[in-house]
Amino acid sequence: MKQLLSVLLLAVLFTGFINAQSKMAVGLQAGVAIPLGDFGDGFDLGFGGQGTFAYHINPMLDVTGSVGYLTWSGKADGVTFSSVPVLVGVRYYFGQGQFHPYVSGELGLHFTSSKVEFLGNSYTSSDSFFGFGVGAGFLYKLGPNLDLDVNAKFNSISSEGSASNYIGIMAGVLIAL
Repeated sequence: MKQLLSVLLLAVLFTGFINAQSKMAVGLQAGVAIPLGDFGDGFDLGFGGQGTFAYHINPMLDVTGSVGYLTWSGKADGVTFSSVPVLVGVRYYFGQGQFHPYVSGELGLHFTSSKVEFLGNSYTSSDSFFGFGVGAGFLYKLGPNLDLDVNAKFNSISSEGSASNYIGIMAGVLIAL
């Protein structure tokens, strides 16, 4: 699965360099991750950021790739959980002009790590799980090649017999290349 995601991301990047650089954009975002359900019962508000690559298929549709890092502190002392999501997806825009609302969908892998410190000992676990996210946001034009990017997304990290769900709220910039 890791190889498939790498090949897809490289194909999108390579296609962008061949066609026209004006069709590409990169972004950086930071924000919060609000855990839901059972995940919220065990963990507090999370924090993190992500880098985004967008390839403009047409004025209404982007293919996206993103890599991020999110971390949550457990409600019990000495417990932490983190995720590195590596996702590909699409954004569909409504309207044109200075303000562009959009909806998005992504899927890929979450490389997770958990750590528990107990009686002076530290126990860690790492794994990778399939995940997806659906959300909405907007771009607000700040300059000819610079947009403010604000979004909220429901995310789910699937694991054996359960899922860790959270709502990510991110804000940052998207820079046209």
